Amino acid sequence: MRHMVALLALAVAAVPGIASAWELGAKGAYWIAELSSGQIRLDDGGEGTEVDLHDDLGIDSENLFFGEAWLWAGRHHLSLTGTPVDYSGSERIGTSIEFGGVSFPANTRVDTSLEYVVLDLAYQYDLIDLENILAGLSLGPVFRVSYFDGEVKMKGGGEEESQSFRIPFPMLGLGGHLGIVADLLEVRARAAGMWFRGDFVVEALGEVSLNPLTFIELVGGYRYFRIDIDEEDLLLDYTQTGPYVGLSLKI
Repeated sequence: MRHMVALLALAVAAVPGIASAWELGAKGAYWIAELSSGQIRLDDGGEGTEVDLHDDLGIDSENLFFGEAWLWAGRHHLSLTGTPVDYSGSERIGTSIEFGGVSFPANTRVDTSLEYVVLDLAYQYDLIDLENILAGLSLGPVFRVSYFDGEVKMKGGGEEESQSFRIPFPMLGLGGHLGIVADLLEVRARAAGMWFRGDFVVEALGEVSLNPLTFIELVGGYRYFRIDIDEEDLLLDYTQTGPYVGLSLKI
């Protein structure tokens, strides 16, 4: 986390014209993420079987942790968010599956794992920045890059196949902040996404924070994530949604 904060500080220091008001912070959160739908496919020479994560492979929802570090300076907001994801399932498949050139016959018990980390680097510039003693409002565009780094694996019946992936995805969006009673209570919202050659990723969240002390925030919110990409012979198509709670420290 110290390295993340140092990187943010150096990056914002390089931006000219930054106002004197600034905030440095980090947040850890527990996300009750429901895997509401999902398909996966691994091709070999253009052939592969698209299977349902839950119905075919027995993969269920998992609660996740994510962390965020940020540096705000005037109208400039820079943040880095990391979300590790680890899904696994075991199921006796009802029909045969072609996965990356390996055939898994029907009635074979197949163990599947999908593990990756998403790193999101985002920059927001406030076109609207209204602050007074009792309330404040800011709103501006968000420029963001999400980077997926992980591996999918399937094994069963003496066969095993895996595929690692590293996929960057640029996104555009909008972010806003509302502070009430000198920021004792704060409301934040952010949404970003991008569609490119049939692939798309969308992420949105809204949260409320209570600041009992100057350097501590109690956070509660709701996060939505949707991915539908077909890259490196791998199709990932699923949705994660649910509430989260967390704690932030800031200076």
